[in-house]
Amino acid sequence: MTDLFVLELVRFSQRVAPFQVQVYKTSWPVEKPFGNDIDLFVQDATGQYDWYALQAKVMSHEGVFNDLKVKKAGTVEEQWHKLLLHEYLFGSQAFYLLYVGESKTNFPTAAPIWTDCRGPASIADFDLTLVKALDIMNTVSSSSPMPFSAVFPDYAEPLRSLFCCPRTPSPTAKKFSRRDILPPIYEQVYARDKSADPYRGYNHPDNFRSDGFAPIRILIDLNANAADENT
Repeated sequence: MTDLFVLELVRFSQRVAPFQVQVYKTSWPVEKPFGNDIDLFVQDATGQYDWYALQAKVMSHEGVFNDLKVKKAGTVEEQWHKLLLHEYLFGSQAFYLLYVGESKTNFPTAAPIWTDCRGPASIADFDLTLVKALDIMNTVSSSSPMPFSAVFPDYAEPLRSLFCCPRTPSPTAKKFSRRDILPPIYEQVYARDKSADPYRGYNHPDNFRSDGFAPIRILIDLNANAADENT
């Protein structure tokens, strides 16, 4: 799922917008008490970054998301509550990243309603769909898996919504510098030296506090010069 997401970002950047995609990860176990699989950081016009905490889900051939359902009473806390707590504690913006893919079984017949500075979105723009964690919480109400039609088209955003046009951040959202979002436990994937241990010295428990980190961090640089000034 992560590889597909990165590939889609790269394809989009080549086709539509000339931004740079950088991928970082840690091979050390990173506790994920807040549920974010991927941290996506998108640069703004000042060179600072907005943090999007993403939880990825894949639609089944039956057109539903098997993990998006209410658990039995008394079980663990719902995942969307953890993502919303992440927003509050760390200043991120929490979304579910829904992979619709090739499965069109029970696919909604309604047309997309999303429009932005690039114009109306087509149905092809929703293979990777974003839905705010708050909207998922307000939508999922039973123990049956959530169908895509429960959020499409009313709450569905195409992936481009995060970096094509200015958007209104959530009330608790913060801005981050490049230094804030790339602590030493992260290593750029395509630049790793296989003969070295880039994590030497960072295996002390204090260096693995759960500061809302996901194992994968992706940076979208829209303005390379501004990014350099904010490192």
